[in-house]
Amino acid sequence: MACPERRPISAAVIALFSTSQFALAQTQSQPTQLPEIRVQGEQEGFRRESTGSATRTETPLRDIPQFINSIPQQVIRERGVTNLQDVLRTVPGISFAAAEGGTQNNQVVYLRGFPLNGDMYIDGIRDLGEYNRDLFATETVEVLKGPSALLFGRGGSGGVINQISKSADLLPRKEVALKFGSFDQKRLTGDLNVKIAENSAIRLVALAEESGSYRFPQDVDKRGFAPSLRLGIGTGAEFSLSYYYLKTNDVTDYGQPTLTSIATGGDARMPPVSPRKYYGFAHHDYTEHETHIATARIDYRVNQTLSIHNTLRAAKFKRDMEATIATLNSRDANGAPVTPATPLSLLMVNRRHDTGRNRNNDDDTIFNQTDLTWKFRTGETRHTMITGMELGRERIDRSRYAIDADPATPGNQAPSALTSFLRPDPGTRLSYIKTPDTRALGEADTLAFYVQDQIEFSDQWKALLGLRWERYKADVRTINDNTGQPTATGGPFSRKDNMVSGRFGVIWQPTERQSYYISVANSFNPSGELGVYGGTSTSLNADTLHLDPEENRNYEIGAHWDITPGLQLRTALFRTEKTNQRIENSITDVLELAGKRRVQGIEFELAGHITSNWEILTGVAFNDGKIVRATVNEGNTPLGVADAQGSVWTVYRLGGGWEVGGGVVATSGFNLTDANNGAVPGHAVFDATVAYVQRKYELRLNVFNIFDKTYYLGGYNNSPNRVLPGMPRAATVTLRYNF
Repeated sequence: MACPERRPISAAVIALFSTSQFALAQTQSQPTQLPEIRVQGEQEGFRRESTGSATRTETPLRDIPQFINSIPQQVIRERGVTNLQDVLRTVPGISFAAAEGGTQNNQVVYLRGFPLNGDMYIDGIRDLGEYNRDLFATETVEVLKGPSALLFGRGGSGGVINQISKSADLLPRKEVALKFGSFDQKRLTGDLNVKIAENSAIRLVALAEESGSYRFPQDVDKRGFAPSLRLGIGTGAEFSLSYYYLKTNDVTDYGQPTLTSIATGGDARMPPVSPRKYYGFAHHDYTEHETHIATARIDYRVNQTLSIHNTLRAAKFKRDMEATIATLNSRDANGAPVTPATPLSLLMVNRRHDTGRNRNNDDDTIFNQTDLTWKFRTGETRHTMITGMELGRERIDRSRYAIDADPATPGNQAPSALTSFLRPDPGTRLSYIKTPDTRALGEADTLAFYVQDQIEFSDQWKALLGLRWERYKADVRTINDNTGQPTATGGPFSRKDNMVSGRFGVIWQPTERQSYYISVANSFNPSGELGVYGGTSTSLNADTLHLDPEENRNYEIGAHWDITPGLQLRTALFRTEKTNQRIENSITDVLELAGKRRVQGIEFELAGHITSNWEILTGVAFNDGKIVRATVNEGNTPLGVADAQGSVWTVYRLGGGWEVGGGVVATSGFNLTDANNGAVPGHAVFDATVAYVQRKYELRLNVFNIFDKTYYLGGYNNSPNRVLPGMPRAATVTLRYNF
């Protein structure tokens, strides 16, 4: 089958960050109080007072023994960003690597030095799809630091990411926004919210985008819509339905080849080329995603002390892609071996468009969460207790095709082409056929029970504690897609793990403006997790079949101060560690649970009003990472851990509707590999905005990377051979109109 010609993708826009509230619509009433009605989208500016993500009850931040970064809708709009990757860049402790498969924005994210690919959530429900996450239907992005298995389940070594959806509320809303920008960006979004009864509403948000990119000679195409219906908002019985659809046509990108050791004689160095240089094949590299997520939720208040909440979600994720991996060639343009003395002008890059760089995903999930919330007293002690159950089923169906450039020759001949390192030619055409190769099939079931108690002993002393028992069972196999028979190493394999996770925190609040806490929590990564790191198969195989789950632990001491009524400062001293990492035995080469790595440090966040017209959101993390015990690389710093990393975003309102603002995202740099043989250099990237805001409309200019700094987001797969460049200087103009 000949490969269809494709037109590649778009790129990014830059920066954004912190604050919000969880809108599962589960606001609880206090005894003798009327039920509280929270309207999603109503923020405290850059500062946030409470969230429901960490506890599943709307809880003040000062009562949560955990560090949480939040990026509210106001900051997302002011920074002018549109995808999840650009939001997460501004969160201290986060770094990136190129996805297996090279999908731009496929969010291979490292948090506190630990990968969290399977730890994406939407409204508290696990979001396992491999797709390019756009923010058109997202109200707030929250990053919960440290293991959060009590309510979120397995995984979460360094933390979890939770996107809070835009859902129907009681505010009238008729908005359309048109964005034009550099690299031919053209984006249209709409947001319509209609009150259909006294306590009911329907909402529709939609997206259409056709843009270019700073990376690709091709375009990106996005279409999405997300309707939601809520009945009985703020009453004792509320029912909601929502649906999310996103279809994208993008391009795959493994990044730019570095100057590897053959050209440097030592560690890898960054490529001395423009961030716009693309080393793929414009006529052959592509990725198509189609995502469907349907959710139904019921919130029922039995009486003043007991409430029941049930959420049912079904999702389907489809992907079809081909990619090219580019590496510095070992011989130069004249055929001579590359050495450190070889001129850059003679360096060549080998681009392989092979069998390992294509796949076709058809995955689906279904989850159901049921919570019972009790509010009661034992003497003078007040309790908010949640008992719950989670049921889940995940299925993956991932096909790979054999790509052969010479069918007349036995075996698969990978299509490839050399190109100049300094002047790559993405227009090169290849000739090959695609035939079915292997198919990975997997199914995993989750059953979990949990209990959490938020305890208030007095105005000064509080506690949060809980336990979760979870059973995770996975069945996987890999078959020959032509014969339907298992491959030589494809199983079938089956494993079942029972895991007990928990958290415990004590909070001391000597005054209304001070809060201090100490906490400990853990989580597990079972060997049978499906689709880990975006590959075509699973992590369960003959080597991992008999291994118990890895365990993650987090120890944290934190503080929360209200400096003024409008300005909030939070900090946390933490240690996060994986105590029994899977590593190979140095003698037998057999995998065993003998490794250990940790990241420890301190974080700060300042958010709120400096004056009535001046807001700021800033955060910084200082980290110390170490591979404590390993067969190789022991004592090194884990990949993705920056010694210092942070961001600032501030806006000043001049009056008359005018506002100006700007910020910086900075890092001291971090290693591309555990071997520490290549690193992303430290950098600081500055952005700015100016806007004219009126009741009916808003006109906003955003300028990204003002000083046109060349910088890099991360590398690829624990390898020093490739890096992903960040966006050069760019600008967008957004016109937002409210009908």
